[in-house]
Amino acid sequence: MGDGHDFTADTTPHLISMAIGAFPKVKGVQTVVSGGRSDAYTLQINSNFFQTAACGTVPNCVGWSQFVYANPPGSGQGSLFIQDWLVATTPSGFKNCPPGKGWENLGIGCVQNSPFGVNLPNVNVTQLGSVIETGDADSSGDSVYITVGTAEYGMKNVQGDGITDLSQHWQGTEFNIIGDGGGDQANFNAGSKITVSIQVNDGVKKKPTCPTNSGTTGETNNLFFVKAPAQAPKLQYPSIEFKMSSQAAGTPTCDARKAA
Repeated sequence: MGDGHDFTADTTPHLISMAIGAFPKVKGVQTVVSGGRSDAYTLQINSNFFQTAACGTVPNCVGWSQFVYANPPGSGQGSLFIQDWLVATTPSGFKNCPPGKGWENLGIGCVQNSPFGVNLPNVNVTQLGSVIETGDADSSGDSVYITVGTAEYGMKNVQGDGITDLSQHWQGTEFNIIGDGGGDQANFNAGSKITVSIQVNDGVKKKPTCPTNSGTTGETNNLFFVKAPAQAPKLQYPSIEFKMSSQAAGTPTCDARKAA
């Protein structure tokens, strides 16, 4: 899915300080192709859109933050970083970005990557069940981490929080495996089934809501939402769980759980 159609974990009115994305059950996944390239994909923990002082005098503008793991094809290195956006809320897009702040104007919005990032060995899509991605937003700095099996990678305070003031506005979280940027689609082999889990630390144990069609990314995958697994476990933080499959079946659902 993706392109606005994902389930998200919504904690309104509570603020999220950390989100954890994982794939507790993966079955039948053998290959993924994005942009014509084998084993290319991204993992994205994405925030909701929010009002931010970073827009300055630019009209029709909201903030958006992404915690990204980008897996390139071949034997190269994957990269873990944060990408911040000022998103245009009208079809006409932006003529200019706030000056002197490091923004690059892509028309549809202004973007910048975190000044630091982390390189790690490529993660083959068959390892997906052993992957956990974590994004953290704090007034002292924003951090991003990824665990692959027993190996852990990441960086604390990879950027300052003041780029968009995410820690003051984060109330919704999307997580998924999707195309390798630029609106690409991640195409999985037939028979693929992936369960997605999103935990959100908002300082309370109450279960989040799980609205449909509330995702924010422009990338997609070729999977369908199906019925969520029964009796998803309670985790350390409030969480949601949903399931995707290469074959559409029944009514898609999402299961929300309070913290253990």
